[in-house]
Amino acid sequence: MNRKTLKCLLLTGLMLCAVSLDLKAQHEEGEATIQPRVGVTFSTLPGDDDAKMKVNLAYGVEGEYFLTDQFSLAGGVLFTNQGAKYSDGTDFVVNIYYTAIPITANYYVVPGLALKAGVQPAYRVKTKIKESGEQIDVDKALQLIYGNDVKLNNLDISFPVGLSYELHGVTLDARYNFGVTKLFSGLDDNVRNSVFTVTLGYKF
Repeated sequence: MNRKTLKCLLLTGLMLCAVSLDLKAQHEEGEATIQPRVGVTFSTLPGDDDAKMKVNLAYGVEGEYFLTDQFSLAGGVLFTNQGAKYSDGTDFVVNIYYTAIPITANYYVVPGLALKAGVQPAYRVKTKIKESGEQIDVDKALQLIYGNDVKLNNLDISFPVGLSYELHGVTLDARYNFGVTKLFSGLDDNVRNSVFTVTLGYKF
């Protein structure tokens, strides 16, 4: 067997492998999947010049229904810890805990590779400031300082856009959430959530 024939065979083999991997990630019309997800969030608070990015855990589950072999709708529940870091003499961290419901439309450019866009309502569970090992409840602090004039909004709306890649059921998902809801009510500012999320999941 000469070198040229060997190269042709190797290239053919690689192409067949690629096709077989694509077929593994090919879904059919009417198919439904469920996917546990775990990953990290990179969050900050645009509108606050002192806010710096912080990294925290995210986890949840997502269901997906295929309207065609290329187009699907997905919805799920995602638990996140958002907020930001600050460093102004003393280091402290703002932790904002949300239960989010991401809803996306997904277009599969090729089998396994999907572009995503949608809407994500999220309900704020609690907000804590952590400083030197101490935890401060932000809602109680605002109540003491401002009474009922200033509050943290419980509902947060954002628009996620991103992409995912699936191989043998394992899915890597990356999304950026454009926050549109102000974090505070009663303050003349424009502080909002900005979150980039990367998760790894498995489709059943």
